[in-house]
This record gives sequence, C-alpha cells and structure tokens, in this order.
Amino acid sequence: MKDINSIYNLGNIQINIFILKIIVISLCTYFLGFKLINKNIDINIKLILQSVAICIFSIICGILKYEIGYLISIICLILLISILFAKSTENNIGNSIMVIIVSMACNYILFTCSVIVNFIFNMISKGGINDYINFVIISTIHILLFYIIWNMRRLKNGISFLKSNSKNENIDILVLNICIIILISNILLANYNQISSRSTFFGFIIFSIIMFIIIQKSLQLYYKQKLLIKELNETKEELNKKNKEIEELERENLNFSKKSHTIAHKQKALEYKINELLNKRDIEASAEELKERVNKLSNDLYKDITTIELDKTDIEEIDDMLKYMKSECMKNNIDLKVQIKDSITYMVNNIINKEDLETLIADHVKNAIIAINHTDNVNKSILVKIGKIENTYGLYIYDSGIEFEEETLKNLGKKPSTTHKDEGGTGMGFMNTFDTLRKYNASLIIDQIGKPSKENYTKAIIIKFDGKTEFKVNQKPNV
Repeated sequence: MKDINSIYNLGNIQINIFILKIIVISLCTYFLGFKLINKNIDINIKLILQSVAICIFSIICGILKYEIGYLISIICLILLISILFAKSTENNIGNSIMVIIVSMACNYILFTCSVIVNFIFNMISKGGINDYINFVIISTIHILLFYIIWNMRRLKNGISFLKSNSKNENIDILVLNICIIILISNILLANYNQISSRSTFFGFIIFSIIMFIIIQKSLQLYYKQKLLIKELNETKEELNKKNKEIEELERENLNFSKKSHTIAHKQKALEYKINELLNKRDIEASAEELKERVNKLSNDLYKDITTIELDKTDIEEIDDMLKYMKSECMKNNIDLKVQIKDSITYMVNNIINKEDLETLIADHVKNAIIAINHTDNVNKSILVKIGKIENTYGLYIYDSGIEFEEETLKNLGKKPSTTHKDEGGTGMGFMNTFDTLRKYNASLIIDQIGKPSKENYTKAIIIKFDGKTEFKVNQKPNV
C-alpha cells in the first residue's frame, strides 16, 4: 500500500478489513457515549454481551454497505447502537441518538487522524506494508487518541447539554451539522474511486476543522444561554422573596389599621365633646371626665403595644437599646416591632461590633420616630429587622413616617442635613452611618415604598454587610 487510496480506505480492498474497521469505530463510539453523559461503565457479563451486539451490528453494516449502500448502512448502524445505548443507560431514544451521533463524529475524526499518521509513516519508511498490518497500526493509533480524549479534563464530568433531555435550538443546530459532516465524510470515503486522492485528503481536513468550529461555537452559545437562564431564575426568586416580605408587612399594618379605624369613631366623638365644652362656661367641671376619656382612648389604641415583649437578641447592650427605643416609641404612641433573624451573637462577633450596631439602631429608630411625628398618618409603626436576611447579615428599619426630601437624599453622607433641628435632629446620624459603612464595607439602600398610607410602611433603611460599599435609592411609585 504505497498511495493514500490504499491506506485511507481498507474496506474497498477487503470486506473483512472494512468490517473490522467499523467494529473498532462502533465500540469506541458506544463507550465514548457513556463518557459524554458521565455514566460509569461496569465491566461485567452485561457489558460483554453489549460489546458482542456492537460487533454484530458492525457486521450487518458491512454487509449493507456492499449490498445497498454506505449511507443506508451508516444510518442503520447509528440507530442500532442508539437503541442499545438507550436501553443500557435508561436514556430516551432521542437523546441517545444525539449522543451516539456526536460520539461517532468524534471517532471518525480520530480515525482520520490515525490514517494520516499511518500514511506519513508509510511515506517515510517507503516500504510496502501488509493491509492487515496497516489496519493494526491505524487501530492502535485510534485507540491511543481515544484514550487521550477519554482522560481530558473537560470531559471529566461529561458534556452538560448531552446529559440534559431539555430541548435546545443550539443543540439541534450542532447535531444537524455533525450529521451532515459525518454523512459527507463517509460518502467521500465510500466513493474514493470517483474522487481524487488529494481531494479526499483535503476534504477530510476541511470537514474536521469545520466540525471543530461548529462544536466550539455551539457550546459557547449553549453556556451563555444557560447563564442567562440562571440569572433570570435568581432574579425571579429574589423578586418573589421581596413580594412575600411586602405582603407580610402589609398584613401586619392592615391589622393595626383595622384597630385604628375602630378607634377613629371614638376620636371623632371626643373631638365633638371638646368643642361642646369650649362653648360652656363650666369647663373645669368636665375636665376630669375629658381626661379620663382621653386616657381610655389611648389605652384602647396602644394597650397591645405595651404588653408585647420585644424579640431578644441575647446581646445585653442591644436589648437595652431596643427597650429604650420602645419606651421612646410608646411616649409618641408609635408601635415598635423587632424581628431577629438567625444569630445576632455571630453577627456582633464576626460582622460588626456591638457598639457600632447599637449606634446604628439608635440613630435610625430616632430618625424614624421624628419622621412619623411629622405625618398625620393613623398608621404609626416602626419595624426593626436584625440578622441574616436574604443570606446576608444586615439591619433593616421600616417606618410609616414622611418620605425623604430630595435635598436630604442629595446630602446624605456628604454633610449633616436635617429639617427637624427643633426636635433634636442634627443630621449626624447619617454621617456616622456612612463612616460605619466604610469601616465594614457595607451597603446602604433606601427603599422609598410610597406615600403615607394606612396599610403600608413608607420607606426602609437597609444596611447590608455584603462587602460592596454601595449606596442607592430605590424609588417606587405610590400604588
């Protein structure tokens, strides 16, 4: 065999060598399929029987090639191997055909490379080598290349899109192109007598390059799409969490608003009584009665607030600060709730020291009290959340007071800014907060939930210890 024709396609010389070639390629195709979907191969009697079946399929393919045609024989071989592969791996037949096609394409490229290496060896040695010896050399090179592919790190866990049964347009394009390349390549091999040796040789090289590019581009498209789907799912999950949190807050405030609505009627009656007394001369005689009714009204509205115990953080200084803030809220007829998430002990030992956390709570609850006192909203409430929220430790403070003024938002962290100096506001609270943010690489998010209403909080101060040092204001329309 001194020319490329006699080396490249042994099947046209002797049918038995062609069948042996198909057996080697088919066995490698079958076993590579397991690797592509990351399935373990157990060496047992079942595997031996499967290998025998592959050999039988290859013999049938060899007979069909000479009796009917090479195209029909290859299609039959792919279908037979795919059926056996589907049964062995419990995979569906559609996905199994795709895996076998990809695997066979890879093995034909390996076989082509083996033939080229053997051809070069023959050209250098300038000696006639027996057909069977050529076949053994080509098969040995093929198996060595197969072993290298088998141990590639990229294939350690298989190919992800081949393991999935989900439909994907990129995969369809990939498989379609691979099928075309396999069929054209085999047609070139089967009809080498009608095509020049040089054309066949370069045809294989061109098709191999095209196939490599198609596989690479298709994989890139697939992984980009997979990343986009992952980001979309994460966004949806985060949105659902936000919606559930808002629903919970609205439910809490709705319950409080129902109670406020009931008291509102008594409040109107009391206003009428005051006006009536102002028109009488004997105001002192009814003063005690008026005072008693005011106290009763206040007790009716806030008796639940005074009896509810705050959640404990198990950090004495933090608990004392929260108790003090609750007393300040009670003086202003404001409902203060505290929710503890996860371990605050871990938080003050590893995330932020308790002195800084204590200052943050004091500054922002005080600001919330001032904001509430400047609204006519019947919903007067503050919610403090501390701990691990949405997988990040932080401090969340919601209130139903007035919204931030635009000028105040512009100056936050830049210079002390307050519109309530007469009530003890200095503007230093946010200055201290930004120092703390920089100290712990924390982020500040201001959620403008909406205008004052009976059902919801108006804003939230969110401090996250996420290592990002970000500051942003989320404006939300009032629904």
